[in-house]
Amino acid sequence: MVDEELFEAWLDEELDPEAAWTGLTPGPSVDEVMSRISTTPSWFLDDAVDVVALAGDVFDTADGRPVAAARRVAATGKATARQGAGVVLWLVASQELAGPFSAALREDRLDRALVTMAMRLAAVVEAPRWVEEAERREEAARTFLLWSGQLPGREDERNARALLARLDSAARAEALERARRDREHRAEIRRRLEDARAREAASRYSPE
Repeated sequence: MVDEELFEAWLDEELDPEAAWTGLTPGPSVDEVMSRISTTPSWFLDDAVDVVALAGDVFDTADGRPVAAARRVAATGKATARQGAGVVLWLVASQELAGPFSAALREDRLDRALVTMAMRLAAVVEAPRWVEEAERREEAARTFLLWSGQLPGREDERNARALLARLDSAARAEALERARRDREHRAEIRRRLEDARAREAASRYSPE
């Protein structure tokens, strides 16, 4: 089931999934990221977690793009979005708490990774499932790496694209949501045209 409000928030970010594939650099393997997701501490997933404060602690700053992204996540008012952000923040924090990845995570796109995981993926697959279910964990790991600007270790772009496409619940939901928006937009245009015609007819035949 899609959280339509959360997905709307993602669409409002106006991030292009195709553009996310540009400028990728080698990252850690999917298995590494999956393993780290599986160890997400429960308090990072607490419904009441303050993701803005948590982001400030993880990045050791009260500002910057990742913290601003966390503010936008918090503004959705959605617990599932906060949980999704919590997993991303754990992946970043875990480099110091649980050891480094084989390739360090890039920091220049982490704001996009945070909002994408929290609004796009969490809108269709709740974050606790990323921790508990292997297939959803792989989807989360691949989504995180892509939006962080990294190719999974030992994979080329062609393989990475094919494997993510096989798993990408959010892409399927996004296509449906965009189709719904297009339908609503066309219906609104038709309604306005009909209203304009009705007003024109009324003015033409009304007595002077």
